[in-house]
Amino acid sequence: MEKVSVVIDGRTFEAVKDRCVLEVAHENGIYIPSLCYNSEVPSSGGSCRVCLVEAHQGGRMRLVTACNYPVRKGLEVKTDTPLVHRIRRGVLELLLARVPDSEVIREMAASEGIAEVRFRKDEGENERYKCIACALCTNVCAEVVGVHAIAMTERGADKKPATPYDKPSEVCIGCGACAYACPTGAITMKEKDGVRRIWHRDFQMVRCSVCGTPYIPQAQVDWIVSRTGKDRSFFDKCPDHR
Repeated sequence: MEKVSVVIDGRTFEAVKDRCVLEVAHENGIYIPSLCYNSEVPSSGGSCRVCLVEAHQGGRMRLVTACNYPVRKGLEVKTDTPLVHRIRRGVLELLLARVPDSEVIREMAASEGIAEVRFRKDEGENERYKCIACALCTNVCAEVVGVHAIAMTERGADKKPATPYDKPSEVCIGCGACAYACPTGAITMKEKDGVRRIWHRDFQMVRCSVCGTPYIPQAQVDWIVSRTGKDRSFFDKCPDHR
């Protein structure tokens, strides 16, 4: 793999060409806030705009999203300039107006000195809850799990993930990958008495034969067995007791 030198906040690092700026910065202890990027999900990133940074190259400066901007020879990145913070505050102000219930967004906004917003806050009951419409959940479902149980619906401010027609989906396997990946905790997943509820559907959980803890939905086991041919008995025990 070809390596190149990149300058981030005045420090020079060696990095694999075309890796995203965000990963290179984080690996070297430079914090850039982000929400919609997950390195395990190929199409993630570039949605929330929280990770905007200055990219200087060839005598030009551009504001770019660090999560999907590639490291190239001669690139200099600045993550902590007055312009970056001004733009980031604007982005966070819009997100806070959209999802004032989100603890994650409130905390990020507070770190930029934002307590109140200039725009109408979408408070009270609404279907979006804490969702910032980044689509990381739908990308995880499609690209990592491979079941396409949810998709983004509606447009503009009403955009949100949902099952088809907001009905219980027979395709969903109840794995919860969407909820685990959601950066703002917007997807509700509850478990009680060995049953997991997510996306309007109840999933019976398999209990560990050793500790008795419900740990994986039966539908997820069925899906893995059917796709991989793995022995069903493998799932008799939870990961802690295999």
